[in-house]
Amino acid sequence: MTENRFHIAFLGVGLMGAPMVRNLLGAGYPMTLWNRTGSKCEPFADEAIIAGTPEDAVRDADIVITMLENGDVVEDVMVAQGGIAALKAGAVYIDMSSVQPSLARRHAALAQEQGVGYVDAPVSGGTVGAEQATLSIMAGGADADVERVRPVFEALGKCTPIGPVGAGQLAKLANQAIVGITIGAVSEALLLAAKG
Repeated sequence: MTENRFHIAFLGVGLMGAPMVRNLLGAGYPMTLWNRTGSKCEPFADEAIIAGTPEDAVRDADIVITMLENGDVVEDVMVAQGGIAALKAGAVYIDMSSVQPSLARRHAALAQEQGVGYVDAPVSGGTVGAEQATLSIMAGGADADVERVRPVFEALGKCTPIGPVGAGQLAKLANQAIVGITIGAVSEALLLAAKG
């Protein structure tokens, strides 16, 4: 199988997910899509398979990507609704949502039981980065898994391998701390200037 013929299942076709799906389709990847609100998949109905459940979405995929709201939603979709249990052996599961590092490690262990690779790969860059395929992707996982899915990452932005599973999520937390502190500092500086 050539790199660009990996069949990708993408779960979470929202504000970030939809432009990411557009870029992956543009790169030539065959795709299956699922979203909690099914109508969000409709714009892609002529280009991708639309699945009715997470299980159906992931069953035949070589690479599964989740881009969901938070860790609770990822847990619900991939564990309670059977997503991880339906993964085929040899696949790689990439969680691009922002979740707790401990949850990433838990999901990696569940994937490993299925004979599936796992990469936690949260992103920075917002909807503009998603649209322009300039996302900063912070990847945690085994080197072999990260390298295997690197062509997929390259269709979405720039991937930086951070370390083992959970390290991508830790990097995202650190990034958010820097952003938050910077916004606070800029606000204080503007307030000082305005009062002066």
